[in-house]
Amino acid sequence: MISTHDLKQTHIYLALAFSVALVATACSTEVARQEPTPTTVLEAPAADLAQDYLAAKTSSAGLERLVKTGAFGGSGARFIVKIQGEEVDKDNVDEYVAKYQEQLSLHEEAIRQRGFKTIAGQYTGKATESCARSNAMWAALIQSQRHRAIEITQEDMDAQVNITVEHKGQEVNVKNRAAVAESAMALVEASNSDYYFRGEIKDNIIVFKPDLSVLRTWPKWANPPSQSDLEQCVVTLERI
Repeated sequence: MISTHDLKQTHIYLALAFSVALVATACSTEVARQEPTPTTVLEAPAADLAQDYLAAKTSSAGLERLVKTGAFGGSGARFIVKIQGEEVDKDNVDEYVAKYQEQLSLHEEAIRQRGFKTIAGQYTGKATESCARSNAMWAALIQSQRHRAIEITQEDMDAQVNITVEHKGQEVNVKNRAAVAESAMALVEASNSDYYFRGEIKDNIIVFKPDLSVLRTWPKWANPPSQSDLEQCVVTLERI
């Protein structure tokens, strides 16, 4: 059963998600990034392709949401979002929305050309003990409630990992967006748009590990997980 402490931690993580910079795309594991091209995207490792597609979708949707809510308009303090060290404000937000939509289309086309696995279904999950200290809610829940069923839904290369847990006699659903490219999968932690897990699909099993690059941008005041805990965190989903 999910504890009150877990739910409080969820609210903390969700609040943190709004303060963490939106993630940019292309060459996810490198510090110096270049704009993607049709050639580089087609030649990228499948895990990079899935993660960069998901990152482009996250960035584009996040900025569009902020525009619709009026965050960049009106009077008062200047609203700024930082993306990979670049400042996005009301003067250039349209440019960045267009940029991420273009990257999204580029990665989507590459995934369609290269193909992707169909993974929708019911799964059981297990996770190593260090996943409980990973600050990834979905991984911690699987580690503590490995007997609970997990549902993966899928539409084309877009997927969602749904974990249902019990709290005070009620069911709580934790949803995490994901993407599939060839036999690789990327999942973004619901509470932190910079935090990705990469999965390898083999037969009826998907094995996820955290992308350690999140530690480069995780603020020290926000209680980042240790690198050793992330290195030892492994989440395994097996189709029922």
